Amino acid sequence: MDFVETMKLSLHTQIIFLFAVVFSSSVFSAGDALIGQITRSDLENSAHKIWFNQNYESHVVDIETTKKAEAFLADVSITIFMGTWCHDSQREVPALLKVLDQISFNQDQLKILGLSMTKDTPKKLEQGFDIRRTPTFVFSRNGKEIGRYVERPRVGLEQDLLKIVSGSGYRHTYAE
Repeated sequence: MDFVETMKLSLHTQIIFLFAVVFSSSVFSAGDALIGQITRSDLENSAHKIWFNQNYESHVVDIETTKKAEAFLADVSITIFMGTWCHDSQREVPALLKVLDQISFNQDQLKILGLSMTKDTPKKLEQGFDIRRTPTFVFSRNGKEIGRYVERPRVGLEQDLLKIVSGSGYRHTYAE
């Protein structure tokens, strides 16, 4: 095998390896954006930790309202659709996680999906959820959506959370 054939084989092997690495991962990075299923640890231990930690620490939890919501959260799952590039997500996601930490929410019932700026993921994890704005927190009970929090609170995060999980007729800011 001459040098040119070796280089072609090497380049071909590198491309295949790169393709395998990129498409076997559930988290894709577009610049600094985390896209796909992500974890809290991904937010806390990456370039995003600066805004995550700052907004987590600065959120003052309404303990009284959070404790009321706790009674309704035992059988609720939460799917967070966020953009690490989105200032509303940067504010609201750490705040929600701090609220959930106050009541020891079952982390197995929490899923975080990082979206691209076009509100999608390579594996189409957002399909069926009609995500138009970030963040969107989808609350489900027994696999059925019971409500969603979109982009910002109507009253306050904890108050909105309580209305959603207690079935008190909450409508998010953009509800038609």
